[in-house]
Amino acid sequence: MQLELQNEVESPEVERQLTPQETLRGLWSQQAGMPFFRQKHTITSRPDLVPYAGTVRLAGWKSPRSFALQGLAIVAVLLSLINWFITHDAGPARDQIQALHNDLQAEIARQQGIMDATEAERKRIARSNQTFRGLSRDEALQQMDASVEDSKKALQHFKDKTAAREKEIYAGQQAEALADSGTPVVFVLALIFAAGWVAAGLRKDFPRANVRAAGDLYLYFATADGIWLNLAFLVAMHFVLSGDIYGFSRISSTMGPLVSAIFWIAFYVLFARFLATVARDMYKALQIPMPGSDWDLSNRMLMRLHNSFLIVFAALEAMFLSIAYLYYVGLLRFS
Repeated sequence: MQLELQNEVESPEVERQLTPQETLRGLWSQQAGMPFFRQKHTITSRPDLVPYAGTVRLAGWKSPRSFALQGLAIVAVLLSLINWFITHDAGPARDQIQALHNDLQAEIARQQGIMDATEAERKRIARSNQTFRGLSRDEALQQMDASVEDSKKALQHFKDKTAAREKEIYAGQQAEALADSGTPVVFVLALIFAAGWVAAGLRKDFPRANVRAAGDLYLYFATADGIWLNLAFLVAMHFVLSGDIYGFSRISSTMGPLVSAIFWIAFYVLFARFLATVARDMYKALQIPMPGSDWDLSNRMLMRLHNSFLIVFAALEAMFLSIAYLYYVGLLRFS
C-alpha cells in the first residue's frame, strides 16, 4: 500500500521533469504517416515546443525553408504550370485572332474578285481596236494594269496590318497568361520570403524577448497552419485571375463589379485570419504575452506579419509584372 502511494506521488514528478526536448521527441514518435505530415501535426499540436526542434535530432524533420518549399511552393508551381498550359492559347484572344483570319479571307475574296473582273476587262480591251472611255487601247490597258496593281498593294497592306494585329494579340495573350499564372506563385514566394522581414521587424517590436529564431518559426507555422488554406488561395486566384477561361469574367460582367469586390474582400479576410493563427502560434513559441484579442490594435505580431508580407509581395509582383511586360515586348519584336 505504501509502495503504490509512493508511485502515485512520484509519477507526476517524473512527467513534470521531462525537458521540452524530451517532450518533443516523445510527441514526434507518436506521429504516424509521411514525415512531412508528421512534422505538420507536431507543429500545430504543440507550437511551444517548435523552438527546441533545432536541438533535438528527429529523423525526417525538415529545416524551415525546406519545409516551406515542400509544403507551399511546389504545389504553387505545379498549379501555375497547369493553369498556364490551359490558358496560354485559349480565351477571347483566340476568338479575336479567328475573327482576323475571317476578315482576311473575306478581303482576299473581295480583292480577288476585283482583280478577276479587271483582268477580264483587260482581255476584252486587248482584243478590241475601239477606244475605251475616250482612251486609246494602250492607255486603257495601262489603266487596267494599274488597277490590278492597286488591288495587289491594297491586299498586301491588309495582310500586313492583319499580321501585325495578330502578333499584338498573341503577344498580349501570352504575357497575360504568364502574369495570371505566375502571380499565385509570387503570392506564395512572398509568404516565404517575408520571413526575413518578420525576423528583423520583431527584433524591433520586442527588443527584450529572444526572437532570434522568429524567421524560422514563422516559416514553420505559416506552412503547417496554411498548407490546405494555401491550396484554396491558389485555386481561387487562378479562377479569378484567369476568369476569361474559367467563366468568372462572365459572372462578374453579368452581376456587376460587386462580385469581384466581394471575392477580394473575402479573400483578404480569410488571409488575415490565417495570419492571426500564425501570430498566435508565434506568441506561444517565443513565450511573449498575447494581447487580449487577435484584432486588438496592440497585436504587434499580427501587424508585423501582415505588413512584411505586403511589402515583399508588392516588390516581387512589381518585378514579375515587369518581366511579363518585357516578355510581351520581346514577342512583338522577335516573333
